[in-house]
Amino acid sequence: MTPEESHRPTEREHLRSVVVEEATLLVSIIKWAALASVVGAMAGGSTRGFVWALESATGTIARLPHFYWLLPVAIPFAAWLVDKLAPEAAQRGAEPVIRALHESGGKLQARIAPVKFVTTVITAACGGSVGKVGPSAQIGAALASGTAHLLRLEDIDRRRLVVCGISGGFAAVFGAPLAGALFGIEVLYLGRLEYQVLFPCLVSGMVAHLVCGEVHPVSPAIVGGTELSHGALVALGLGAGLLFGLIAVVLMEVQHLVVHVAERFRKRPLLLGAAGGVVVAALLSVAGTDYAGLGVDTIDRALSGAHIFALAFLFKILATTVTLETGGSGGIITPMFFIGATAGNVMGRLFGVSSSLTAAMGMFAVLSAGANTPIAASVMALETLGVAFGTYAAVGCAAAFLIAGHRSVYPSQVLGLAKTPSLELPEDMELGKVEVVHVRVRPHTVLALLVRLFRRRRAEDESAAETQDED
Repeated sequence: MTPEESHRPTEREHLRSVVVEEATLLVSIIKWAALASVVGAMAGGSTRGFVWALESATGTIARLPHFYWLLPVAIPFAAWLVDKLAPEAAQRGAEPVIRALHESGGKLQARIAPVKFVTTVITAACGGSVGKVGPSAQIGAALASGTAHLLRLEDIDRRRLVVCGISGGFAAVFGAPLAGALFGIEVLYLGRLEYQVLFPCLVSGMVAHLVCGEVHPVSPAIVGGTELSHGALVALGLGAGLLFGLIAVVLMEVQHLVVHVAERFRKRPLLLGAAGGVVVAALLSVAGTDYAGLGVDTIDRALSGAHIFALAFLFKILATTVTLETGGSGGIITPMFFIGATAGNVMGRLFGVSSSLTAAMGMFAVLSAGANTPIAASVMALETLGVAFGTYAAVGCAAAFLIAGHRSVYPSQVLGLAKTPSLELPEDMELGKVEVVHVRVRPHTVLALLVRLFRRRRAEDESAAETQDED
């Protein structure tokens, strides 16, 4: 008898192991269903209050003539509040939560929730180009971290609960519970998912969605009516995805440039905020108030097929990056929806297809590329557009994710996997620290063939040039 056979468990031991395993899993399911429901209810309730306050304040202040000239005061005031009361919440949207999950096991101060609530309302209501999804996720995560502290949960459980808070906030504010759950487990890494958190995130997202009651703005009826064949729709999704992925690259590179410029003035944050407010206000005074605040009305018009200014997405990129990187408080996901929807609307008109459909594709594709969340974006497309059109939008999400490269609107996102084996990148590094990407030419690949053809052509050109010089 071999040693392996002598240690083989008996049928009785095997049965006991199965019972213990299933009992342990059942207890875990009940525990996380309860904890995630609590977090989801808090995220949904806080998001409902946040959205109400945001809409009320925006509606009131927008009645003032040239209200956006409040920004030179509003942005530095918001930056001052964050610096004095919750400096760990200084970065855009969900960025502080992602960093906390990677560096401190999800430990967040409870004061982040009210500070982010107030400063985002101030920034957006006065015309700052920011979003509501990131702050909602950050508020949900802060409440989840506080709950974990009260219950004295272990670090591993607190981390899972904070991810549930992200999912709950996202699902609540955008009316997409399944996509919200997946966003929470996908946004932490590029190319890696945390399946342990999938079940509680789904529960949290569902409960938050039910408590908040927000409805997703995209309806299958809006994008219907296209006469394209299935093959043409697949080609449209692929081509649109590549275009929207490149637009996301423009957003992230402009963001990188503004951060680089703003770094010189970080020691004088109030002056930086005032300067940013002047720049955004001047832009709004020239381009119009469509680019102020959340821009939801413009997104709705783009989705309905109305005529949208061709460079609207560029103006939104400028307004958003300057607002957020000079001290304004808010998220970047809603601006990404604006950028994608307006660019998609213009694309539809240029190519003679449904501008409503391409606007919807743009929303999801830019989210996929900018946040590196192709699964969440694809599920959101299916969740909101249905199988009829969501499938083709999902093709665009995947293409946009790949073409956008190894960058993110969330610099603390950690690289878990390179998007192609032909690129050499250090794993487990924050994307914000990836400065240079090296190409690794593998034999017997298309890239290797192209390199050989290029080198042969260059050698022929050099030989022809030498012959001409001799003549």
